Amino acid sequence: MHRWFSGAAGGEDLAGLRAAFRELEQVRNADGTYELLPGPGRAPVRLVIDYETEELRRDLVFFEQGEQALFRDLAAENPRLEEQIAAVTGLVGPAPSGLTFITDRDGTVNNYCGRYRSSVQSAYNAILLTRFVRARARSAVILTSAPLESFGLLDLSVMPDRSIVMVGSKGREFRDLQGERYEVPLEEHKQDALREVSRRISRLVRKPEYEDFSLIGSAVQFKLGQITCARQDTYGSIDPERSERYLATVRSLVDEVDPEGAVLRIEDTGKDIEIIATREAGDRDFNKGDGIEFVDRTIGLDLDGPVLVCGDTASDVPMVDVAAERGADLRVVFVTPGNDLKEEVTRRSDGRCVFVDCPDALVISLGTLEQGK
Repeated sequence: MHRWFSGAAGGEDLAGLRAAFRELEQVRNADGTYELLPGPGRAPVRLVIDYETEELRRDLVFFEQGEQALFRDLAAENPRLEEQIAAVTGLVGPAPSGLTFITDRDGTVNNYCGRYRSSVQSAYNAILLTRFVRARARSAVILTSAPLESFGLLDLSVMPDRSIVMVGSKGREFRDLQGERYEVPLEEHKQDALREVSRRISRLVRKPEYEDFSLIGSAVQFKLGQITCARQDTYGSIDPERSERYLATVRSLVDEVDPEGAVLRIEDTGKDIEIIATREAGDRDFNKGDGIEFVDRTIGLDLDGPVLVCGDTASDVPMVDVAAERGADLRVVFVTPGNDLKEEVTRRSDGRCVFVDCPDALVISLGTLEQGK
């Protein structure tokens, strides 16, 4: 991306994209799946990598044929794309330059991927978002529940450095535009317990019989205040009995570190095992609104001016609440919410909201906005 924005990108860069796409096409199975070999002598893991191949294909369309060709490509999949772009630009357009931009990542400004560790941002996505931030934003934040680093948000983003404030672990940790890192303090005994569980899980998934759990779905994410371990993905890649055995193994491992459950608790979604530092009696869980407030207290986000908040799930609504409570000149865009969430977002934003069908509709919309329009 640095080469693109500096005008130094050349044919060798595009040749690398073409070669990667061609190689993926060559190893695809007849049913459209791929096989990943975790290691010598291990059974292959069958994967669907639609995100990876489709984002790569769109990058090639963008670089070889241009932005309008990408728009036509996306419009063929979403007949309402032009209508939704008009709605987003109409909502955001009247705002002066100096907008504060706050957004979730996955499902909002980045298409969903079946594997966390390969959900690397596409080039076209990075270019369009960067262009919007540089033209219209006084401050900009991407906030996700994923960790910040040690395979986290910083590893998955390809936007140029110092483009946007990167915030992980629901806002417990972030990196500012100067590269400085900040985090919400966690009680030392809880952090020690999480570190020990992290070490044990790292050893566990290096064993051949458990290695594939680090390759599917949410993989293993060591967040600040929380650990996420995938035991299944949306494609059912893991045999259900093995998934249940892995859950039992992780529970046993946590019990060894915290036998009384005084420091850590486990929540099982069926696909992910969440190991979470316990909260004090009467306290609620840390949410993304708390994260935005932490970032604002630390570096300042100008929440009393024009603010654009983007999300796609109920976990993103607290970010809307914080901006509304601060008296922001608020604009809100949500991606593919159900009717209940639409009603809630509409109420929380006092009707200053737009809904779109997919992340690409939002990103294309933002990419078309120029300063002063």
